[in-house]
Amino acid sequence: MMKNLIIENRMFKKHLINGLILLPFIWLSTGIYFTHNSDKTMVFMTIISIITSLTIFKFKVVKNNFKNNRFIWLLIIILSYNLFSYFYNGISSQEIRTLTASILLLGCFPYNILTKKNLSILTIIGTIFGFIGTCYFSKILHLQRDQWPVNAIPFSTIVATYLVFSLVLFLHTKSRKIKITMLMMFIINISSLILSETRGAILAASIAIIFILASELNLNKINLKVVAISIVVIFGMFFILKKPIDQRIDQTAVEYHKIESGNLTSSVGLRLQMWEIAPKLIENNIILGLGKEHLKKLDQLYFQGLISKQLYEAKTPHYHNQYIDKIIKTGLIGLILFLSLLIIPVFLLRKKNIICQQLSIGIIITFSIASLTDVPFNHGQTLFIYLLFIGFFYTSSLNKEKVK
Repeated sequence: MMKNLIIENRMFKKHLINGLILLPFIWLSTGIYFTHNSDKTMVFMTIISIITSLTIFKFKVVKNNFKNNRFIWLLIIILSYNLFSYFYNGISSQEIRTLTASILLLGCFPYNILTKKNLSILTIIGTIFGFIGTCYFSKILHLQRDQWPVNAIPFSTIVATYLVFSLVLFLHTKSRKIKITMLMMFIINISSLILSETRGAILAASIAIIFILASELNLNKINLKVVAISIVVIFGMFFILKKPIDQRIDQTAVEYHKIESGNLTSSVGLRLQMWEIAPKLIENNIILGLGKEHLKKLDQLYFQGLISKQLYEAKTPHYHNQYIDKIIKTGLIGLILFLSLLIIPVFLLRKKNIICQQLSIGIIITFSIASLTDVPFNHGQTLFIYLLFIGFFYTSSLNKEKVK
């Protein structure tokens, strides 16, 4: 009996330590959805994880991570330029805070703890909490999409990430039980995206799904039965959720007809105006960008009669396109560094473990497409999701640790 107690005590201690180290990833699948400042809470979770990791594993894990993980060094370069931009032209400190916390966590994280089993659990939790949040905010509280604690667009980008996870884990597991579970999570994530009515995230997730299935075809591993099930499930969900889909299509059609008639006051019309004025905004600041001065430049353009009253009154904090937003605020250098954040991981992951490769490239595609109509890298919540999971999957691949 004493022996059993000792074993149980050791197991409890092990699970407690693992739980504390995984706390940031647990938060990314739960609380990240429900509070406006959930990215700031994430910093606190990161500190707890780092302290626990250093207490147990000392500095050996830090040495190995900083020595081998080139993605961390890419983040350090980006952070250095962001610090320069912060003092030079006053960009937001949110991205700096998120980059700093991510670098420290990736540097101190023992990668063998986030196993395939744990990733599956996080995917289940993230999926369920995302669905609960979507239903609660949109169908129970009837909040406008910009009134959600986390704006519906980055919220849906997080959901799309767990959609990618559920699909890849479904394709790469032999356990029938886990396959069925991941298929259910896949269905739930699609439901959440449709209910959120976020066009950009739905498009991004759709392209990521197509890429993942196409890559399986190239590997000659795809099961036609799996493809058939996936197609039936996707079309079935679109049929069940036909009403919100039709509403969103009708709204898009109305906006299109407004634009066609020269009315650019709709959400899409305002975005088109933002993108159109980008060259005027950066014409004398193309290298380093405008930072917070972009609002003053908007004022100047308005009083010169170069932008509409509606766009001027919108006082947009960003330009609904990550690529344009980057070059306006941080210049050509900032845009190049941002593109490196999307492109370099693709090259780093070539010929690596296929699961980590598909998970990472699925995220990269999702965020790249979402960046065409939103700024997911400006939001702390989505930036944490991107940096931490890409960093983890790359290091796992590098160490040839098939998440077992």
